[in-house]
Amino acid sequence: MAQENIFFFVPNLIGTKFGAMLDMLTDRCATMCLLVNLSLIYPSYTFLFQLSMCLDIASHWLHLHSSTIKGSTSHKSIDLSGNPVLRIYYTSKPVLFVMCAGNELFFCLLYVLHHVQEPAGETPGLCGIICLLKSSISLVHLITASQNMAALDAAEREKSMKTQ
Repeated sequence: MAQENIFFFVPNLIGTKFGAMLDMLTDRCATMCLLVNLSLIYPSYTFLFQLSMCLDIASHWLHLHSSTIKGSTSHKSIDLSGNPVLRIYYTSKPVLFVMCAGNELFFCLLYVLHHVQEPAGETPGLCGIICLLKSSISLVHLITASQNMAALDAAEREKSMKTQ
């Protein structure tokens, strides 16, 4: 039987830990490239774009890492007794879609608005609110994942002290 080559699969459909990491990585890289371009277009907002990149990468990386260490099959499989914000975020496909699409649309609109003469109405404002909410969720990701990692470290320390 021929061996499958998972490098030819679509990241979201691989179904392995590699697929989840690849999916997360491509999302973060695409957003970061857009934010770098926005920093060049809007230099007075560079610090905010940098802050957004740092929060996005740090929160998602730590969340994915803590999920993997805990043995979750996916970073989207969270403990339903855990944080209620993340529970809603990951269990409601409409919420997840609106948050992700609104966040990316806000950055895309900033790029497009730089190149068009007429304003785009109220869409950038609404997407800006969604972007702020998504950043808040990223902050919750970061805090929750940090707490999970700290709890895992404490449990390992306790276990090693008992074996000594």
